[in-house]
Amino acid sequence: MKTIYKIAGGLLLSFLLMYVILPFLVVGAPTPFYEIRNTDTVSHKVTIQIFDPLNNSIHKNDYCLGPGEVLKKPKPPILVMKTFFIDEECGCRVESTLNDNSSVSLIIDYHPWNEPSISISENRIFMQEFSI
Repeated sequence: MKTIYKIAGGLLLSFLLMYVILPFLVVGAPTPFYEIRNTDTVSHKVTIQIFDPLNNSIHKNDYCLGPGEVLKKPKPPILVMKTFFIDEECGCRVESTLNDNSSVSLIIDYHPWNEPSISISENRIFMQEFSI
């Protein structure tokens, strides 16, 4: 009976090492929830809103970024656990608005190592997915 417990423990330990720990050692820590870069010469107000697949707003924040400022919002731990351990990608629509005027939108399937990257340049806003 002890042999069965040793085998089960070894299998569990191997699973944790290969499936949970190794990816974080190879790829690194999860990327931010989103990143905003203001490469313009003036300050801008940026509104970020994230919608779930059912079009319900799950996150909304306003930021005022100065020239050359970079903001990185950490990914919520519940999202990392949901997408990594349950193996379920969260299809979300990310919408960013510059100075309550122009908007861009991007649909992204979140996982621990991807993020929307938002950049501001010459009074225009751009968004693309960054993935490791």
